[in-house]
Amino acid sequence: MLEAVIADLISIPNYNIITCIQEDLTTAIPNFSQWEQDGRLQVHRVGDPREEQACFEQACRQSDIVWIIAPEFDEILSSRTERAIQLGAYVVGSDLKSINLSADKWRLYEFLHDRSIPTISTLLLESQQLTFPCTFPCVIKHRFGAGGLGLHYFTQLDDWQEQFSHRQVNHSEYIVQPFVSGKMLSAVVLVNSHCREFFPIGEQRICWESGFQYQGGAIPSELAIDVTQSVQNLLQRLCNELPGLAGYVGFDLLLPDENPTDPLVVEINPRLTTSYTGYRQLTQENLAQRIVDSETAFPLLKWDETRGVQFRPDGTVLINQMQS
Repeated sequence: MLEAVIADLISIPNYNIITCIQEDLTTAIPNFSQWEQDGRLQVHRVGDPREEQACFEQACRQSDIVWIIAPEFDEILSSRTERAIQLGAYVVGSDLKSINLSADKWRLYEFLHDRSIPTISTLLLESQQLTFPCTFPCVIKHRFGAGGLGLHYFTQLDDWQEQFSHRQVNHSEYIVQPFVSGKMLSAVVLVNSHCREFFPIGEQRICWESGFQYQGGAIPSELAIDVTQSVQNLLQRLCNELPGLAGYVGFDLLLPDENPTDPLVVEINPRLTTSYTGYRQLTQENLAQRIVDSETAFPLLKWDETRGVQFRPDGTVLINQMQS
């Protein structure tokens, strides 16, 4: 994903890019070296977190625009956004209030529930939980997890007692939800000062046989027109309730098998997601330019309806021709 983002940013005239990567990370784009020689790209290769933090802060001081691509867990996205703002940087993306709310799955559930926005029933585990508060199968998530980290899937009480209840963990940092069978969707809204653009709705591929395994996704998902409209109506409502969402915002949704026309909100990701690598293959427009140049009124995006993409968890993309 980093390579895709840098390639798109470099293609914007008069943009120079500063980024930081782990020193042993290899890149597959041969143009990286040429871009560095031309002075268009500065890549700081670092070996430890303190060096990376210093590079990040220096880049914030030097840059006209800062685009932070980071996960929500451990408050990484929030703390980096806050630090960039403190350094006087112009940060594209959602505000701190929206980031912090989205990062905490329990607070997000309370927010959605209070506003009667459809979501999965959720309970907060108590520190001294003696009985299991949910039916089986169920899902337990770390309330500050991201990308499936801290997620456990249980089919019976014995599994819970063996794998989770005896572990030395702070139970109050976990939430529990009933497992709802259905189709997992991935939606993106590009939000700027001029409009909200809905990207084609994608499908997430998740294997539950071994607990939880994210296997990538596909864009677009085959949905009936009324379902697509229901999803877009739900996304509009979420953006209205959270006006601090901005830039590229990802939404994880679920179409329950029992009510396949009534989508449920699972998570909100106020940041770039892996699906970016797929979406950029379905349009000739530069998505990165629309994200960083958020004050410009661009024409509406045009999507190639003759193709679809599948992408792996690492962002590798396979392009498919769509059948008419």
